[in-house]
Amino acid sequence: MEQTAKKNNLVEFLKGSSILVISNICLKAMNFFLLPLYTKYLPAESLGISDSVTNLTGLILPLFTLGLESAFSAFYFEKGEPERGKKVFSTLSTMFLILGLLAAALSLFAKPISGLLFHSTQYQGIVVMAFCSLAINLWYLPFSLELRMKNRMLAFGIANIAASLTMILLNILFVSVLELREQALILSSLLANGVQLLILFLFVRKVPKREDMDRKLLKDMLRFSLPLVPMSVLNWVLAISDRYVLLHFHGESLVGVYGIAMRFVTVLNVLISAVAMAYTTFAFQTKDEEGAKQKYYYVFQTESLLLLGMCFTISLFGKEVIMLMSSDPEYYAAAEPLRDLLFAQAVYAMSNVVGYGINFAKKSGYYLLSVSLGVALNLGLNLLLIPEYGMKAAALTTLLGYLLVFVMVYYFSEKLYPCRYGVLRVGGLAVVLYGICFFLEGTELWIRITVWVAAAAGALFLFRDIMKQLGSFFRHRILKR
Repeated sequence: MEQTAKKNNLVEFLKGSSILVISNICLKAMNFFLLPLYTKYLPAESLGISDSVTNLTGLILPLFTLGLESAFSAFYFEKGEPERGKKVFSTLSTMFLILGLLAAALSLFAKPISGLLFHSTQYQGIVVMAFCSLAINLWYLPFSLELRMKNRMLAFGIANIAASLTMILLNILFVSVLELREQALILSSLLANGVQLLILFLFVRKVPKREDMDRKLLKDMLRFSLPLVPMSVLNWVLAISDRYVLLHFHGESLVGVYGIAMRFVTVLNVLISAVAMAYTTFAFQTKDEEGAKQKYYYVFQTESLLLLGMCFTISLFGKEVIMLMSSDPEYYAAAEPLRDLLFAQAVYAMSNVVGYGINFAKKSGYYLLSVSLGVALNLGLNLLLIPEYGMKAAALTTLLGYLLVFVMVYYFSEKLYPCRYGVLRVGGLAVVLYGICFFLEGTELWIRITVWVAAAAGALFLFRDIMKQLGSFFRHRILKR
């Protein structure tokens, strides 16, 4: 019976990941193929303004969540306390309701924020919309986490699909029909967040109950989560600060072009976000089981192989795809930072998986130290290199920052929860694939296709043990169910 439960945990993790991957692939593909529409109707300057406001809410969001989304998963499961989940949901739902109201109140400062970012107050309206969208995001967060903790990935996927389809349809309407320019993407995001809140509430069908609220539990969760707040801010600096350095030294248009490159990077997020959401529940449920570390090894190796394959493919042929997808030559330069941004995102995803030893030990301070070092390197290089070298420097400094974070997170996690992930093999493949992309930049298309085929065959041979295990697992655990 116990062995069956252990197998079911892994099967549920894979099923949950698969549901999210498939739904995200469909949605991202639809959104991706709408890029010609966006580049036709949105000048680079308008896209740069929209992205700058959106990135600002990306900084503010972790300040308001107080790291409690991580505490939700860390405290949800507790041996010997079957009612823990109810207490966590009710306590944090009330907290996020209050925090959302405070986020909406930031709209009162929209005028000076617009002036600070763009030296003009004419964009205060989209700042207000962005803060209202942020508030709704905070309100639906506990419902989203509740579904994930209960492994209800199908319901979670349906909510995401409905919200994303809403946003895509509204993007088409606002961008091409109404031609709202920089307002279009932010307004559609606001309305889509409202749809997601409604659907998640209908799926969860729970409201906070006073008898389930626990002040002591909240204090314990805050003690765990508050060290994560500066870390979240530092993560924002690591991921986004290059955009604001570009904005200051090169203007809104270059930020818009850089934003197109970042939209290509979101292809990786289809896999990254799906695995991360499903992996949290799986990791915490299995960490004390016999053979858990072997499962973590296979998850890391499989995810890394898929991510590096995607990075390699998009980097080699990104220039042609960008030229095909964009009708405005102003956006062709988005191919310049693509390689480094893609590999940076892959390294970020890998650090999340190998860092779970820190989560298990609830030693979040190690994350703070690791990210602080990465940010110090990244921000220093941003200020030194971006004024002269622009987007290429911004992408390279992002990659270097994430590499340092990976090394530090892996080091600390191994001290707390030693686990053989096979990092050297993955790292060797990453270096080889990155080097190929670097040296083949600007070469003929037929050369890159030939090299891609050879590299893919080599990678599959190098990871033949993983491919064999995956094949065996799906034959015996999935197809026979």
